[in-house]
Amino acid sequence: MDKLEGRRLLAGYAGLMAALALVLAVWPALDSVVWAAIGLSSAGAIVAGISRHRPQHPGPWWALAAALVAMMIGDFVYGLITETQPEPPVLAELAYLAMFPIVAVALVGLTRGGAFLEDRSRLLDLLALGTAALLAGWVFIASPHMATGMSAADWSTQAAFTLGDVIVLVVTVRLLTASPRNSAAQLLAIGAAGMLVGDVAYGVAQADGGLHPGGPADFAYVLLYAAWGAAALDPSMARLTAPPPGAVRGPREPVRGLGLALLLACVAFAPLVLLVQALTGGVHDGPMIAVTSGITLVLLVVRLSDAVGQHAGALRRERALRETGTVLVGAHDAGQVAAAVKAAVATLLPAEAPHAIVVDFSLTDLLPLGELSTPRIQPVGDIPPLWGAKLSEWDHVLVCPLDAGVLYVAGRRRDLLTAVDAVSVVAGQAALALARIGLTEAASRRDSDDYLRAVTEHGGDVVLVLDDDQRIRYTSPSVTEVLGIWPTPFATLREIVAPEDRDQVARTVERARAEDRDGTRDQWSLRRPDGRRILLEVIFRDLRDDRLVRGMVVTLHDITEDRRAGHELLRRAFTDTPAAQNRDSSARKFTGP
Repeated sequence: MDKLEGRRLLAGYAGLMAALALVLAVWPALDSVVWAAIGLSSAGAIVAGISRHRPQHPGPWWALAAALVAMMIGDFVYGLITETQPEPPVLAELAYLAMFPIVAVALVGLTRGGAFLEDRSRLLDLLALGTAALLAGWVFIASPHMATGMSAADWSTQAAFTLGDVIVLVVTVRLLTASPRNSAAQLLAIGAAGMLVGDVAYGVAQADGGLHPGGPADFAYVLLYAAWGAAALDPSMARLTAPPPGAVRGPREPVRGLGLALLLACVAFAPLVLLVQALTGGVHDGPMIAVTSGITLVLLVVRLSDAVGQHAGALRRERALRETGTVLVGAHDAGQVAAAVKAAVATLLPAEAPHAIVVDFSLTDLLPLGELSTPRIQPVGDIPPLWGAKLSEWDHVLVCPLDAGVLYVAGRRRDLLTAVDAVSVVAGQAALALARIGLTEAASRRDSDDYLRAVTEHGGDVVLVLDDDQRIRYTSPSVTEVLGIWPTPFATLREIVAPEDRDQVARTVERARAEDRDGTRDQWSLRRPDGRRILLEVIFRDLRDDRLVRGMVVTLHDITEDRRAGHELLRRAFTDTPAAQNRDSSARKFTGP
């Protein structure tokens, strides 16, 4: 239903603009009123599009509506006053000139707020090429026809309009090439082309004696109004200022411009034209040559400045990667690795770029394996809710897999795209460091277990090593002699005792894990599988923080015989006293031998 209403609204707008264009052609005397209606309708269409589609960054569209209003004011004043005076009114010229800075604000917002132009090198090259092409067309085609019928002021104003039109057209065409299937970008480019055609036709008409309402220039301007208003009514307008859906997986290839040779040719074209005119009879287009030369020179300086900045950033990131690699080689645990990664990422991101870094070792099991295969940039809402809530102030997050965790770097999308290569390298180094630490600890635990086995192989006490999940990792051989069993793989301490004895075992284990002491002692009375009950002295030592053990060490000492011997000695002590002997004698006297 919404799509149908949108199509009806767009069709109604197109019909309205066609009707106004028809009125302009049939009744030229009403041109002031018609231009006001056309301009207000186009600006109203942009406002309606903003309200209907709610783009993430509506500022550029509001600026585009303001630019159309400024142009409408110029058209209204021009049509109102030119009937009484031959020269174009100054107020109209000022309104037309004011339109270009507002359009520039809108286009800058579209290129910076959206995701289509994340590298401006190609845009700068296209602007330089378009400026050089404009100079060639102006000097060799337009200027010879306009110079005879226009004053110097009109000629300069027309040159400024044409130059601004070319710049607007180049930017909109760059938007179109970056997103060729976006209908709003197509309509913006069509409108920019209409503005260029209209200004050129206006200049030709002025040189031939004056602009007459209803001519080709007017219909080109109507195309500008209609196309830009329709661009805002199209649903694709919201995508021009919104990040693309889905994740960006892996680093992006660097964007190549048109080439340094072509850029230098564009810069050298203006001096070459100046030299040709000076050698062939005088300089006729000095202001135009000077302006275009200055523009191309500024574009070249900006382009080279960007290249120098990118090179300096690459050197800074390379140095940070070397330093991080050195730190990670000497890391001994996951905490040191996490600290090194955080310090490295803060250095790899652009200077003073706002960001947040999280190294998570707890939620790896909750993520699909495919999601942990490659680094990617994605919306914050797509990561686990725990960290998504804490990083909700950011729009995007760079997710990099580690050996036993995930690295989250939240920040602005363009900053993350700049550092995705280097951060991916750091994540790989951290994963290798974590794997090395894990293998070293596993080998150390194996050596520790072998040492315990060698020491306790012929001992009478039972030695057990419990992992964090309370499963038995190591068992001394004496467990068979003392308990009469051999634990199955991955068994827990509760599972190797009789069901009626599990409560006392569980209480001692919980107390040992909760107490902050070197050792927890207790006594257990356990029933062996053969039915015999034994008494054990139990000692727990919490060595989970020990890098070589990483577990709880349990020592079981069989004190059954010691306790039985103690009871026997106690019994003898009571039976060998004189009082006990008198009682035995009296008992034998009355009961017989």
